[in-house]
Amino acid sequence: MKAHRPAATSLFSLLERSGWLGLLIVLSVFWPAAYLFAQQQSSEEGSVRFSAVDIFVDSNSTPLAAWQLEFAATNGTVKIVGIEGGDHDAFRHPPFYDPKAMQHERVILAAFSTDAAEKLPTGRTRVATIHLQILGSQQPAFELKLHAAAGPDGNRISVSATFEERKSK
Repeated sequence: MKAHRPAATSLFSLLERSGWLGLLIVLSVFWPAAYLFAQQQSSEEGSVRFSAVDIFVDSNSTPLAAWQLEFAATNGTVKIVGIEGGDHDAFRHPPFYDPKAMQHERVILAAFSTDAAEKLPTGRTRVATIHLQILGSQQPAFELKLHAAAGPDGNRISVSATFEERKSK
């Protein structure tokens, strides 16, 4: 009795039976599709650059002990990819922030220092730097809202907050 062998239905068994001719047929069918999927993205879609935005708080002549602000990208495709601390020793470590909020093109930053008044910064001080990944060629716009600032006694003080995007070299 002769054993019954099922008909070959897989691509590999077809190639095995037909040899080079089968391989040429398969390549001629799939080659155009592979070419279409391997196309480069347009320059608009594929444009990626990185930027840093410095955040400044100006407390005039009052020592700055604590601050809280919100930074957001208001247009463009921007991802916040990192946050670092400022220049002065009181704010050298990265500020506190919510990592979940950071994933939505906005972040609330806050920092405080328990140093004595004479060890705290006065005047315009870089308190943080926000690192961004910018997709596409559209120039993003940003918004900065100051929520609070306090002096070494814990009382609210009047300050101004600004930002500057670093120029690429």
